[in-house]
Amino acid sequence: MNRRSFFQTALTAVGALTVFSALPALAERRRGGGGAAAAPKLVNPSDSTAKAVSYVHDIKNIKDAKLQTDRAGVKFKDQHCDKCIFYVKAQEATVEGKKAAPCQMPFAKDKFVAAQGWCSTWAKK
Repeated sequence: MNRRSFFQTALTAVGALTVFSALPALAERRRGGGGAAAAPKLVNPSDSTAKAVSYVHDIKNIKDAKLQTDRAGVKFKDQHCDKCIFYVKAQEATVEGKKAAPCQMPFAKDKFVAAQGWCSTWAKK
């Protein structure tokens, strides 16, 4: 076997192994699985990014009077996450005992926000 034949055979074998090792994962994805999907988690209000937007799980926990302002004609007490344009109601679920859904804002990346929550990025739906 010459060098060219050796490398052609080796590269073909590596390519075949790569394809065959990916087949089980592709089949699982096609079936709609993905293994045991991790349960969604709520945003932690103590995270630095959540603190930056004053996120809380319950709007009643906002004590700072400067934050308690009406926006877009909506009273502060009615500015819940579930009434925000960034709240993805179609994916709403019960998470950690609270009604929650994903939020499109970066601070909530891959996590859910409580329906009764609030943050300073709230915008009328």
